[in-house]
Amino acid sequence: MTPEGPPEEFLVVYDYGQGGVWAYVHARSAEHIEKLFPELKVVRERPGWMTVEMEESIRKNRTVDIGGQTGFLAEILKSRKKRA
Repeated sequence: MTPEGPPEEFLVVYDYGQGGVWAYVHARSAEHIEKLFPELKVVRERPGWMTVEMEESIRKNRTVDIGGQTGFLAEILKSRKKRA
């Protein structure tokens, strides 16, 4: 996909050691997400334990645009500042 193309939706997880926070991120590519947010792991397929209902709930309640850096992504940025 070219940088001018529409963003795609990627399932990501932020693994904090005792669990993970799942979200969908709209971005140009998985590589773009990983470059801007190395804390996130892009998940290529829905995990076997995740039901369709769980996936739809994540999509409905925790979907963000990488350019806006709000919600879930803003929390990661805030956490970075605290560690710096």
